Amino acid sequence: MTGPAYPVVLVVDDHELVREVLVATLRAQHIDAHCCTETTVPGIVREAAAHPPGLVLLDLELGRGPHGVPIDGVDAIAMLRAAGWAVLVVSAERRLAQVAAAIAAGAIGQVPKSASFATLFETVLRAVAGTPVMTEQERQTWLGLDRRERAGAARRAALLARLTARERLVLQRLAEGRRAAEIAEESVVSVTTVRSQIRAILAKLEVSSQLGAVALINAGSEG
Repeated sequence: MTGPAYPVVLVVDDHELVREVLVATLRAQHIDAHCCTETTVPGIVREAAAHPPGLVLLDLELGRGPHGVPIDGVDAIAMLRAAGWAVLVVSAERRLAQVAAAIAAGAIGQVPKSASFATLFETVLRAVAGTPVMTEQERQTWLGLDRRERAGAARRAALLARLTARERLVLQRLAEGRRAAEIAEESVVSVTTVRSQIRAILAKLEVSSQLGAVALINAGSEG
């Protein structure tokens, strides 16, 4: 009888209860499952190295690091794949770009967080057995989305690079909800000067409104 394709499962999730219940359920099926207590990328890779390569069930949203920066599980995928691990990701449905990046990085499939525990468990069992959990058409769809997201990010970066340091500051203040008068008072310049700077920002970013400019900078900061 052929054994599982991935005899070891490492569950990476910043919610202790979720990972412990899943590991216990997998062990009940005689699968060598382990909780990963690390949620930083170096920590995950380090803990994975303590086990023979198998399947990592990876939550893409792992909370925030010591400086408040969100920890993105996508950053761990390439290193896990290089070490011989297969990666199945779990992510919120609204974060399509993040899922697409994970698939592009080599993840074998994804399970939305809205899925039932039964669906998640069944998908993990299929992955452990070596059964594909994503069709080739689905994979190509995700890869296409990733290419479009990367192209959009490159265009946003190119547009924002046109701004001077002062214009970047003004745009940041607009994104924070400040009015021109407030920006002028903070910078000790006239409102006319700030409005002129805003017009220059709109022209350089090729948008017709302050909302468009703020949407552009916010799109670049979403994870």
